[in-house]
Amino acid sequence: MRHTGHAMLNTSEQLVVAAAAAAAPSVFNTQPWSFVFTDGSFEVRADPDQAALPTASAARDVRLSCGAAVFNARVALARLGHGSGVSVLPDATDPLLVARVALTGGAPDPALDELYRWVGSRRTNRYPFRPEAIPAPVLAQLHDAARREGAALRLLDGEPEYQRMLTSIRRATWTEDEAVREDRGARLSDRADPPAIPVENLGPVPRRELPDDPPVRDMAEGLGLPGRPSASFEPHPDLAVLETADDAPAAWITAGQALQRLLLEATGHGIAASFANQPLEDAELRPEVSAGAAHYGCPQMVLRMGYATTRPPASPRRPLKEVVGSGRG
Repeated sequence: MRHTGHAMLNTSEQLVVAAAAAAAPSVFNTQPWSFVFTDGSFEVRADPDQAALPTASAARDVRLSCGAAVFNARVALARLGHGSGVSVLPDATDPLLVARVALTGGAPDPALDELYRWVGSRRTNRYPFRPEAIPAPVLAQLHDAARREGAALRLLDGEPEYQRMLTSIRRATWTEDEAVREDRGARLSDRADPPAIPVENLGPVPRRELPDDPPVRDMAEGLGLPGRPSASFEPHPDLAVLETADDAPAAWITAGQALQRLLLEATGHGIAASFANQPLEDAELRPEVSAGAAHYGCPQMVLRMGYATTRPPASPRRPLKEVVGSGRG
């Protein structure tokens, strides 16, 4: 499967790249993208209609999701033996063209090649984690993964920063707009085809054992879905914020690539992750994520990380025939 020096992808290689890109995480698993193979390149296009969400962060989340798909495409090309280069937002007249990943004819990046093995294993894990801290050397590698893609990972490892984040998450959950909750409920319904997030991927209902809610996002909060068990969650998970230097659309794509790189690194170390982005979905609450902190820039993702007790099934993916279009060659 490994063969360097080719400037074109054959049909089987195209399928490998498209499948890897489609395996990326996305907002509510909406997969808001389409892919086009052209002469010697792979284009990722945004599909906002696929993720028409009533949140303030909808446009940002679409580009961030597409950025994660771009990174997976780079990883797959490296596994196939191809070097690649990325042009982000390469056409000012076509804002839905998120990025063009071009074959360079050079040697593949061995670090990207190594990450390919985790593309199919990565899961967004909404189940309880073991009450075990992530070792400092592993956290350092996750920091480096974000840095290599132009972002920063800020671990919330001290007070009052940690409690401030928990307060923001809880406040965002309590004050969530009813339209947002109803929209998410419709996407979780068994009638959706496919569901954005299947019920079996939601994890259990967090058991209320402490004075405050546990620091985990219940995607079905307030929806009363039947058949979900309850469980105790870890009281003090590792929380981190992924940040970029600015908040333009190109930065959102940067954040997506950085997110996927650190998630694949984390998967290789046996670390699971889910997201607590409630404050980032509210324009008024988003500034609180960086309030009072020595931060790098603009918050793009809030991650909950730890060692999983349960491995959830893979979320369904749109058929490739729906997301792969035709290009010039």
